Amino acid sequence: MENAILYDYYSEIIGKGDKLIFLPAAGFTGNEGLIIADYLQDNFETHMLDLPGFGRGLGIQGRVTSLAMAKWLKGYLDQKNIDKASFIGHSLGGGVLLAFAKHYPEKIKKLVLLDQGHKPMPRIPKTEFGVFAYSFPVLNVMAALFGNSFLKLLRPLFASSNEEDEDFDKRVKQFCELVAIDESSYVRKALKENVNMTTDGLNLLFGYYNLNIPRLLKHIKVPTYLAYATFTGVDMEEQENTCKYIKKIQRNDRLPIIYRPVKSGHYVHWSYQSLLADIKGFLN
Repeated sequence: MENAILYDYYSEIIGKGDKLIFLPAAGFTGNEGLIIADYLQDNFETHMLDLPGFGRGLGIQGRVTSLAMAKWLKGYLDQKNIDKASFIGHSLGGGVLLAFAKHYPEKIKKLVLLDQGHKPMPRIPKTEFGVFAYSFPVLNVMAALFGNSFLKLLRPLFASSNEEDEDFDKRVKQFCELVAIDESSYVRKALKENVNMTTDGLNLLFGYYNLNIPRLLKHIKVPTYLAYATFTGVDMEEQENTCKYIKKIQRNDRLPIIYRPVKSGHYVHWSYQSLLADIKGFLN
């Protein structure tokens, strides 16, 4: 392993055929991609991989840079003796894949980004953290200066309360209404197994916060399918924001990117069955 680092990983593997790696959004385990893995199981062996610090594997120690993210993912490929694969990433998982594509493009056959890459991470991420987001730039500086000791003090502020099982149906309903999707067994399973914030998870989150996502996409060299949420009828401000950035990135018509608008909120893979068919067509 590079620099003698041997990471502990956790993945669920479904299907047979060409290797496919799925990375989820923050707060979810790898099985957020189960709907995709099931759909592709006759053609692809999908590895639904927990993110470092957001699941059952170990986190990345030290400062999380794009190179650190890339080396973490390459370590999984090395352990599984996978020379080259296709990749799908949603949200934070897609950010990790953009970092991987920067440093190890030769390892990627095809890349699918689910609502990721076309917009920068907001300096004040109100959608993710509400009023608390206004302190995020300061917390980012503090995390860089003091590292893990500061993250340990900060973690309780990000921890979500564990709701009892009798409240689970209510939690599912509220989540589906908030992100404008229909309830399904896939959504229920992902929410049932979602993970609380850990110190290592915070470390990854601040590393992601410091990535220049549009710049990484602008230098993409591998065949890429970007399924982005339009937020039509979901969030007017986010709809206008998305439209602005999509127009900006599409001015560069030399990028090897297929753009697929999805009339939904952020969780595009839980929105339309037709998107799964389109992803399959792209990968094949």
